[in-house]
Amino acid sequence: MIVQPREVSFGSVVWSDVASVAIERKAGRSFLEFGDEGSHVVLADAPEQRVEVTVVQELLEDDMDAPSPGESGVLTFETALNSSTAGRKQVTLTGVVMNVKYTVSRKAGSVRTVDLVAVSSDGVVDPVLVVSV
Repeated sequence: MIVQPREVSFGSVVWSDVASVAIERKAGRSFLEFGDEGSHVVLADAPEQRVEVTVVQELLEDDMDAPSPGESGVLTFETALNSSTAGRKQVTLTGVVMNVKYTVSRKAGSVRTVDLVAVSSDGVVDPVLVVSV
């Protein structure tokens, strides 16, 4: 899922000028079984999964309040198909910062990319909550 909210809150800090938020689901561990009669997989499973979140933010001014790896907080943002309020969704998750990267260029300016891992409250509940607003 890729969304384009303009603001994202992480804990008590609001990140403005957000270019995109990408939520990716990946196998944390996978299981592949091959048959005895051929070279192709006959059974596949992903018993563990992780949800990775990437927030890309355009920095229009100095920002001395950057998150640090290991920092955790509630990430919240709203998104919709267009700029109207119809069909708006609010996405909420608890995330832990894994990486903070910066790209600086004369044409594009400064861009900060924050990589997080979403954390489930008990390992069973989906860590990403999407509700209509």
